[in-house]
Amino acid sequence: MTLLIRRRLRSAWNGFFALTGWELGRNLAFTSVGIGLLAAIYLGFFRLLSYLETVPLIGELLLWKLTAMMMLATFMMVVVSSLLTALSTLYYSYDLKFLMGSPIGIRKIFVDKSLESLFFASWMILLLLVPYMAALIQVKGYGWSFLGAFLWLAAPCLTLGGSVGLAFTLALLYLFPSSRTRDVIWVGSSLSLTAVYGLVRFSQPERLIRPDALMLIVEYLEYLQAPTAPYLPSWWMTAGLSSLAQGRPASFAAYGALLWCCAAVFYGALVWLSGRLYFQGFSGAQEGGSAKRTLAIRPLLEPALFWKERLTFFRDVKHWSQILMIAGLVFVYLFSIRRLPLDNADLRSLVSFLNIGAAGFVIAALGLRFTYPSISLEGRSWWVLRAAPLPVDLVMRQKLLFSAGPMTLIALLLGATTNYLLEADRFTAWLSLGSLLLITWGLCAMGIGFGALFPLFAVENVHQIESSLGGFIYMAASLFYVAANVIILSWPMNMHFQERFGNAAAWDFRLLCIAAACWIALHGLAFLLPWSLGRRKLEGLAA
Repeated sequence: MTLLIRRRLRSAWNGFFALTGWELGRNLAFTSVGIGLLAAIYLGFFRLLSYLETVPLIGELLLWKLTAMMMLATFMMVVVSSLLTALSTLYYSYDLKFLMGSPIGIRKIFVDKSLESLFFASWMILLLLVPYMAALIQVKGYGWSFLGAFLWLAAPCLTLGGSVGLAFTLALLYLFPSSRTRDVIWVGSSLSLTAVYGLVRFSQPERLIRPDALMLIVEYLEYLQAPTAPYLPSWWMTAGLSSLAQGRPASFAAYGALLWCCAAVFYGALVWLSGRLYFQGFSGAQEGGSAKRTLAIRPLLEPALFWKERLTFFRDVKHWSQILMIAGLVFVYLFSIRRLPLDNADLRSLVSFLNIGAAGFVIAALGLRFTYPSISLEGRSWWVLRAAPLPVDLVMRQKLLFSAGPMTLIALLLGATTNYLLEADRFTAWLSLGSLLLITWGLCAMGIGFGALFPLFAVENVHQIESSLGGFIYMAASLFYVAANVIILSWPMNMHFQERFGNAAAWDFRLLCIAAACWIALHGLAFLLPWSLGRRKLEGLAA
C-alpha cells in the first residue's frame, strides 16, 4: 500500500512541475474565477440566512430545516456522483491494466482506486457546502471552530454516501460482468442526477424567503421541527451540528462517533468484499460489446460524412446520458421562467428579450461540450478523412450541419416556449426568437472554426479538449458574441418600448441603420473569421 501512495505523490509532483507557463496561467485564472464564484455563493447564502434569522418565532427552525435539506441533497448527490466516478476509476482507469498485472494484492488496488473515487465524487460538492457553513457561522456567530466541527462530521458522512455508490457498482459489475453494464450505469446515473436537480427546483425553495409564504410556514411548525430523513447520515450530521450550536457537546460527540463507526464498518466490509468480487467484475468489464450487423447500403439522401457523424455520436452511451440531462435542464429552465413573479405585460416582454442572452449562454455552453470538440474527437483517425478525396471545407460543413440541427431545436424550444409562457408582444417575440436562432448558428460555426483552429488529436477524453486554450478562447468569444447581440438589439427594443409608452417619434431610422450594420458585421465576423482560420489550419496540417 505504501508503494501505491508513493506512486500517487510522485505522479502529482511530476505533473505539477511538467506544467507549461500557459497551463499555470490558465489554472491560476480558473482558480481565481472559482474563488470569485464561491465568494458570490457565500454572499447569496449570507443574505438568505440573515433574512431567515429575522423571521419571528420560526427563524431558528427555518435555518436548521434549510441546513437539513442542504445536507440531504448533498448526501444524495454524492451517492449518484459516486456511481459515475466508481465506474471509471474502478474498472476503466488507464493504469488498471498495469496495476492488475503487478504483484500487488487485489484489495490494495481496490483501496487505492476506491479512495480516488471517493475523493473525486465528493470534493466539489463539499467545496460548495463550505460557503453555506461560513454564512451560517457568520450569521449565528458560532465561531470558526464550528467550521472544523462541520468538516469532522462531513468526512464520514460523504464517505458513507460515496461508499453506497461503490457498493452498488461493485455488486452490479460482479453480477453482470459486461461492458453493457457500464452503459446502464451511465444512463441510470444521468437520470438520477436529473431527477435530483428537478426535485430540488420543483420544491420551490424561493418560497421560504417570500413574505406571503411565511404565514403558510407558520401553520407547519410541527413539520419544521420534525427530522429530515432521520435514518440517513445527512440527518445525523445535521443533528450533531445543531447539538453543538445549542451547547450540547456530548450529543455532538455521540453523533460524530456514530458517523465514523458506520463509515469505518461499511467501508471495511467493502474492502473485504472486494477480494471476492472486484477482479471478476474488472475482467468482465474489459470485454467488448456484441456488434450488431447493419446494412451496408445507406439511404441515398444521407451523405456519407453525415452518416458517420450520426453513427459515432450515438455509439457512445455517454452522449445518451448527456442528452437526458440536457432534456431535464431545459425543462427546469422553462419551469423557472414560468414561476417568475411578473404581473406587468411590458416587464414580461423585457424578460423575453433578455432571454436572448440567457438562452444564448446555454447554447454556448452546449457548443463547448458538443460542437467545439467535434474536430479533435476524430483523434488519431483524422488521417483517414484526409486520405479520402474530401476537401477540408466539406468535412467542416458536415460537422456544422450535424451540430446545428439539435442546437436549433433546443434554441427553438427555449425561445418559442419562453415567449409563449411570458405572453410577449409580437415584435419582441419575433425579434428574440429570430435572433436566438441566428445566434445558435453563429455559435455552431464558431465552434467548428475554433475547433479546427486549435485541434487536439492526442487526448484521452473530451474534458481535456474543453479546458484547453482553444476551449477557453471559444467560450470567451461566444460570451462576447452573445452579449454584443443583446447590446445591439437593445437599440430597436428601446424604440419599441418608447412607442408602447406613447412616444410617436420613437423610431430613429439612422440609428436603426447603424444597429443593422453593426449586427450584420458582428454575425459576418462570427461566421467567417474562425471558419476561414480553422480551415487554413487543417489544410496546413494535411500538407
